[in-house]
Amino acid sequence: MIKRLSLFILPLTLLFSCYQDLSTTADKVIPEIEISGIPDSLETYFGEEIALHATVTLGGEAYDGFDYAWAIDLKPGNSRDRIDISETADIAYRVANQPNETPYCLSFTATDRESGLFKTAFCHVFVRSSLGEGILVAHTRDGGETTDFDLLANKYVTYGYTSDVPRYTRDIYQLANGQPVNGKVNAVLPVVRSDGAVYNETLILVGTDEHLLALDPLTFKVAKQDGALFNGYKEPTFEVHNLINYGQIMTAAQINGKLWLNICHTNNIFNIAGYSGIPADVFTPTNVGYAYAVQQSDIAFFNEAEGKFYYMHAQFSGYSSFALVTDPVGADLAGGKSLWAGAGKEGRCAFLIQAADGKHHILYLHPSDNELIHYPLDANQWLTDAQYFAFCDNADILFMASDSKIASIAVIGGSPVFREINWSPDSKNEVITGIKFYTQGWYGAHGFDYTSYTFPLATNRMQVAIFTYNEKTGEGKIYLRPFNVSTGLFTYKDNGVYGGFGRITAATTTFR
Repeated sequence: MIKRLSLFILPLTLLFSCYQDLSTTADKVIPEIEISGIPDSLETYFGEEIALHATVTLGGEAYDGFDYAWAIDLKPGNSRDRIDISETADIAYRVANQPNETPYCLSFTATDRESGLFKTAFCHVFVRSSLGEGILVAHTRDGGETTDFDLLANKYVTYGYTSDVPRYTRDIYQLANGQPVNGKVNAVLPVVRSDGAVYNETLILVGTDEHLLALDPLTFKVAKQDGALFNGYKEPTFEVHNLINYGQIMTAAQINGKLWLNICHTNNIFNIAGYSGIPADVFTPTNVGYAYAVQQSDIAFFNEAEGKFYYMHAQFSGYSSFALVTDPVGADLAGGKSLWAGAGKEGRCAFLIQAADGKHHILYLHPSDNELIHYPLDANQWLTDAQYFAFCDNADILFMASDSKIASIAVIGGSPVFREINWSPDSKNEVITGIKFYTQGWYGAHGFDYTSYTFPLATNRMQVAIFTYNEKTGEGKIYLRPFNVSTGLFTYKDNGVYGGFGRITAATTTFR
């Protein structure tokens, strides 16, 4: 978990003046320079903007003969290393200073051009340890040539957030690294890896068509990338299409058609998943199911060529190899395609399979007992042109979406029930580009369960995020819609619409 720093407001002398000594001139009156509008101290996050306006008077009167200068420390507590940031009475400074327990010094100086007299006001700037909890959104504005990240915070995705006005922190990656991500981001995932002793690490993993990046979650600077994250993997490119947290200690990455597993109790690097079948590059972005069950670390995949399922089970499953699921499937799935996979209810791995004959099947696998639960769908239980999917791990529900419609399939009384959902975006020019089952950042991550995490949101596992894009305006949006876990339908409540993004390519939730 990303821990916040305990911040204390330190006493300081806010203002001081430096004047020429004119005391020998008895009849000389030196008017006082007065500065207002600058607080003694303020707290902010990395990536947020400090916006202040200083008001300066001379002898209590307005005066336009001042030169202004704003500056800030580059290192906390070190005034020898400063940068100038503005020469006006206003400041709009994007905080690029790293979080630190020691405050940075922001200064404003007003100099009288006629007399050379000046006065300086100081403000202690405390940069908090984290942008906090929210949705981290990867989006592109140039067709995938580059990607950047925005962080959305609001009361439905951020614990303790009470304002009705959402907070956006824009283009975080470029702020931290000097340029946006090169290429399209396909997957993003926050990871806490800790055994409580030796191996402790918190990262944000970012996958593109060429690289796997690990970002520092406080500053969003690249901490590691590619081969530095792997055990003996030195490929020229790292094509990443899927990143998964599962169980208490496991992270999976689907890269170049292979599956790599990270066990945080070992060395916090990725090792190739054990699989003896041919071909080895059988893994796709949509054929790996998993379970959030904290003590299990179950993972499974569907071999499309064979039409068979393979699984690993138990907390340290990453040390073993995939085994064949021997429970009968109940249908001929050879040559079929896994349209989607994810986490199902009660620790099951969930799969949506389109068989070679075009028929659709929902299957739930529980690796602890090697059991497959199979729900064949008839032709009427399908949304035309469906291309986006989301399983729910708290209900036997599958959401699906085309570019304009949403539907759900809920297992009720042992049978799948299909319903189209009465929902549409704000504009007819918006098309759906993805849907995602909302889970709070800590949930499903390493080392946290319901008993050890004290900041759960009521919306955790109870809402769906819908991503849209308007080609005419170039704007991407996120719609947050609560749903009923019994029916698979949206409730009457609306958790808001959030915009200002480019085309959204991936999203995840972040930690406190």
